[in-house]
Amino acid sequence: MGNVIEKTFSILERIAGAAPEPLVPSTLAKELDLNRATCSRLLKQLTDMGYLVKVSRLQGYAPGPKLVTLNNIAGFQHDLLRAARPVIDRCASSLRASVLLAQLYGGRRYVLYHRNGCPALNIRITRPGYDDVFCTATGLLLLAHCTREEQIGLLRKEKTAGREILPGFGSEKTLNRKLREIVGQGGFACEKEIQWIYAFPIYRDGKFCAALGASIPREEHTSSVHRTMCRVLKHAAQEISRELTPQYTIG
Repeated sequence: MGNVIEKTFSILERIAGAAPEPLVPSTLAKELDLNRATCSRLLKQLTDMGYLVKVSRLQGYAPGPKLVTLNNIAGFQHDLLRAARPVIDRCASSLRASVLLAQLYGGRRYVLYHRNGCPALNIRITRPGYDDVFCTATGLLLLAHCTREEQIGLLRKEKTAGREILPGFGSEKTLNRKLREIVGQGGFACEKEIQWIYAFPIYRDGKFCAALGASIPREEHTSSVHRTMCRVLKHAAQEISRELTPQYTIG
């Protein structure tokens, strides 16, 4: 792994993703490809600074008060999350689906909020960012609103890394056309392995800002369920978008 900053944040991200379960130094060092001594030194420094807490020698480390407090203070995308959370909670419950809110930063998909209302899907968000833009519905919808240069650049990067790409989106010649079709359709849905996955756009002041996504088990998918998923999720995305658009009155 790279410099000390990359090593430090990789430790923080991994421990935060595993919460509330603590992680031991040996597991962190192995998973992050870190020297054991370096890993232990960084853990001690982060603990001394309050970013981590040492639960016990056997159990390892968990997020500390400073890490939790920084998250609360930052209030990242506060207005978006305030509008989206109750809608996502409602959709997850009514559709019995896994529902999430995602944005794209630096070619990675970040899940800002997630609620799993489907017991059959064992989905848990354990990392802050995911390199799965080309194999998720929300990832492709987010990519569809990027420039052509960004789309091609990310496709080449994904191919070089050998990451999964959904059928039909692996050609530079047709990628932009396929993504324009997603924008024109106002959403995206497809079958993927054991799931059906969905994504619909959220706008702030008329500008695309995030993707509302959902997934259900493949065995529960029927034409009737599909129509319901599309209708409910589309209306949910529109509801969130309205909350993000100022309502002006003339008085």
